[in-house]
Amino acid sequence: MFRTSLSVKINLAIVAVLGLVLGGATWFNLMAQDRQAVENTKSQARILSKTLTNIIRIDMEGRCQKDVMKVIRMMGQFQDIETIRIFNADGIIMHSAQPGEIGKEVDELVYNVFTSPDRSKPFRSEERGHRSFCMVEVMYNEPRCHTCHDPNKEIVGVLEVCLSMAKTGEHIRQNARFMVASTVVTVLLVTGAISFLLHRMVNRPVRELAETMKEVERGNLEVRTRVRGRDELGRLARSFNSMIARLDETSREVERLHREQMMRAERLASIGEMAASVAHEIKNPLAGLAGATQVLAQGFEPDDPRMPVVQEMLKLIERLDKTIRDLLSFARESVPNWKRANLNDVVEESLFFVEREEGGTRDQVELVLDPEMPEITVDPQQIQQVLLNLILNARHAVGGRGRIEVRTSARPTLEGDDAPEGPGWVEVVVRDDGPGIPPEKLSEIFKPFYTTKNQGTGLGLPICRKIVEAHGGRIHVESQVGVGSEFYVWLPHTQEEET
Repeated sequence: MFRTSLSVKINLAIVAVLGLVLGGATWFNLMAQDRQAVENTKSQARILSKTLTNIIRIDMEGRCQKDVMKVIRMMGQFQDIETIRIFNADGIIMHSAQPGEIGKEVDELVYNVFTSPDRSKPFRSEERGHRSFCMVEVMYNEPRCHTCHDPNKEIVGVLEVCLSMAKTGEHIRQNARFMVASTVVTVLLVTGAISFLLHRMVNRPVRELAETMKEVERGNLEVRTRVRGRDELGRLARSFNSMIARLDETSREVERLHREQMMRAERLASIGEMAASVAHEIKNPLAGLAGATQVLAQGFEPDDPRMPVVQEMLKLIERLDKTIRDLLSFARESVPNWKRANLNDVVEESLFFVEREEGGTRDQVELVLDPEMPEITVDPQQIQQVLLNLILNARHAVGGRGRIEVRTSARPTLEGDDAPEGPGWVEVVVRDDGPGIPPEKLSEIFKPFYTTKNQGTGLGLPICRKIVEAHGGRIHVESQVGVGSEFYVWLPHTQEEET
């Protein structure tokens, strides 16, 4: 939980950033203080060495060597001055604030200071445990010194002054401890303040939103988040509450519509069962009525004035019989009788039945068959029923002058969201150049009992879609007013055969 907590991540990031920034600032500050301390000590050592050099020169010119020793010993008593001594060019100590050093050689470290260009260097003494700064001042053999010193010597002596940096070091350490403590306290205070603000302004509102979302996921759309404020989270909470309110309204509306739809479906199912039962009861008497009418027609002469009445009765009986057959076909469960067949053969057999219909003619139909059409598993009679219905609808749309095209293809030719993709489909298209279907009616034509014909039942296309979907296929229509319509039927290559 802590690894994934936003507050923990932000606090860790803040601690890291503050630690780097303040730690770096502390380090650079301490380095600057150290450099400044060295420069200050160097300036003091330079001033002191110059002053002592001048005093020694004055005393030496007055032949007051004892005064030189007094000055060196007196200056050596100051706490911050660790070493004052004079040694020659060979490194032999001639005068010192510590008499025991006279006659000894200076150590290599001091001699290196003497030979360095700057003639000054800070170093740490192992004996004293702190840093010191040593400055050497060379006293050259000037002409006025020749009365007491060999004129051939270039250097009369070297003055060494070493100042202690113990107090400065302790001051720097105190500053370091103070700055480290300040950094830690600053990081803790900033982290604590940000943690409090995050908990108050972010964590609590986010937790409230998360709990509300969990309630919504459980299906409780009456819950509302109690986050207040005018910041981003407050606006998010208000938007979230508004969204939940709209979802609640939509859910209630969907439930209401669902209940109405279920009630309507139950009523339609009841009506369908009743209609199928009534149609079945009407079908047998209607067949008897048709037979009796045909018998009566056989007893009339062709020029008998009653013959047109009988023929009109037969047409009406045939129309009623077709309506009843469509109703029974739509009401019955359509179970295909699977067989292997070539779609081209099914199309040609459908056109054969079209020619047998009243007013049917092959001249209006242009047939384009794909020679690479494979055999597929279908119910040939049901697919014939689909194609026959589509072709008869196209013939009704074009009238006696229009053109109809029936085309098959081994793969879908239409591209789009409704068209299937891949090589596992075959296609048959029925195209006409009739008046077309208005866009507002395209979504209605597959609904039961919807028809644009004066004498239609409105069950033809719903039956077609029911048969095609029972085959695992799809049916689609493209239409443009004034141009014509195209009905696409896509069927899969294979189906699971039922015995």
